[in-house]
Amino acid sequence: MKKTKMILIFVLFASLLLSACQPADPVGEDFVYGQEAVVESVQVLIMESFPLQARAMVSGYLSDGCLELVEIDVERQGMEFVLTLITRRPAGDVMCTEALVPFDEAVTLDIEGLDAGTYTVIAQDQQAKFTLDVDNVLQMEPIIGSQDGVIGGAAVVENLSVLVMESYPVQVNVALSGYLPDGCTTIREVRAVRDGNIFTVYVQTQRPSGDVACTMALVPFYETVPLDVAGLAAGEYTVRSGELSETFTLDVDN
Repeated sequence: MKKTKMILIFVLFASLLLSACQPADPVGEDFVYGQEAVVESVQVLIMESFPLQARAMVSGYLSDGCLELVEIDVERQGMEFVLTLITRRPAGDVMCTEALVPFDEAVTLDIEGLDAGTYTVIAQDQQAKFTLDVDNVLQMEPIIGSQDGVIGGAAVVENLSVLVMESYPVQVNVALSGYLPDGCTTIREVRAVRDGNIFTVYVQTQRPSGDVACTMALVPFYETVPLDVAGLAAGEYTVRSGELSETFTLDVDN
């Protein structure tokens, strides 16, 4: 009995000794966060759409192979967009390659609803300016046009579905179906606008102005609109149109 007890104690001691000699689990490795990236240039690209969409193209370098660029934070302060580049590196004494690591990143700027004017994008000591010639607001209220007639949002959307194509980069279409209130109303444009992880789809209609005879029967419609998902990060996104919504997921950065 005493011999068996001594054997158990020896086995337990050996197990503890072996576990102490095992390498640390790299998954639990800690990081030190900071703002060590160096920005060399900033440019602004304006997409030909309305409302306008803008992206800031940021180029620079990281000082060594251990340093990672994990996030670019965007904060608007009046007429300025301030970009903050967040970096991280492994904590502790880690061997790193000393070569500079270049980077090029695209950052979406939230300019929907901004007033006309000149805006500045700032990243460290680099700046870039862009100008909105008109207020960047999608007009969905009825207005009178001398040629097109009355423009508004009279379409009723009954169904919304998201179609994710098996391609790379991934392509995503939104299918809408519903009805128009009468025979004079037609669809003028279907447009998708992204704000963060939310796409809002607007269906703009038009009808002749003045006293026009129209059939009063409801007119069904089916429309498909592509979403601009190129360059988006992996994650879950929501598509909305009126009170309808549906989500889709990008498993990897697109």
